[in-house]
Amino acid sequence: MRPSSILSKIHIKTPKPELQLFQFPKLSEISYKELPNNGFGINNYYIPKTKFNHWPVYIKIQNTKITTEIKRVEGDLLKLRQDLLNFNPNYKLTINSTAGIINIKGDVVEEIKSYLDKNSSST
Repeated sequence: MRPSSILSKIHIKTPKPELQLFQFPKLSEISYKELPNNGFGINNYYIPKTKFNHWPVYIKIQNTKITTEIKRVEGDLLKLRQDLLNFNPNYKLTINSTAGIINIKGDVVEEIKSYLDKNSSST
């Protein structure tokens, strides 16, 4: 049944519950120990594989200059640099920490991929 024209004009206002707004704590009340932090990026790094399950390690050729490039490095690049130098101290490394890229002088793609396969924690 449809309501009559009189009933359709009557609006009963229901009381709305009062909502308390969330109050952010002041910065002076928060200690650094209460902040969420899992410690990622301090002495650890992560190199995600591509969608085809390959390591993002590529050879880069510019005229006569040949370098190996490790891309998509997340976390502590200096720790990865130190691990690579421990693996082979003859590597000449440069780091681009903003982009997460490590360049190694020469064609060492297969060595780096085998090192990453051997030392990766995920299978």
